[in-house]
Amino acid sequence: MRFIVALVLGGTLAVAGCGSDSGGAAGSGGSGADGPAITMIAWEATADCSMGVRSDFIVTVTATGSGTLIYSGSVGGCEGPIDAAVSTISCPNFAPYQGTAVVTNAAGSDTVGFDIDVCETASCTTDPDTCTR
Repeated sequence: MRFIVALVLGGTLAVAGCGSDSGGAAGSGGSGADGPAITMIAWEATADCSMGVRSDFIVTVTATGSGTLIYSGSVGGCEGPIDAAVSTISCPNFAPYQGTAVVTNAAGSDTVGFDIDVCETASCTTDPDTCTR
């Protein structure tokens, strides 16, 4: 019986707590109502990058949306997550690497795929869509 009460209470607290820190009070312009949209992804190789040698890339995900935006994603074959608007990953620079960036908020999520070539500094946009693989 205690287990069931704990589950019910835990579920009630989780629902009641959703978005309570977002500042989305009435009259705030609809905070939390708009799902995120990724508009651009950019990546920059470090100056010492060379073919076949692991090096860092700075990945920047530009997104719009209300409330708190949560960033996630990865680039296959590279180390380090995309876990913020600006993240550092490390790639071995043997071939192009496919990546995925995800931005989430209380209203939904947006996912965009992109490719990083060896020692490349570049970007892609979603309007017009230059990120599609």
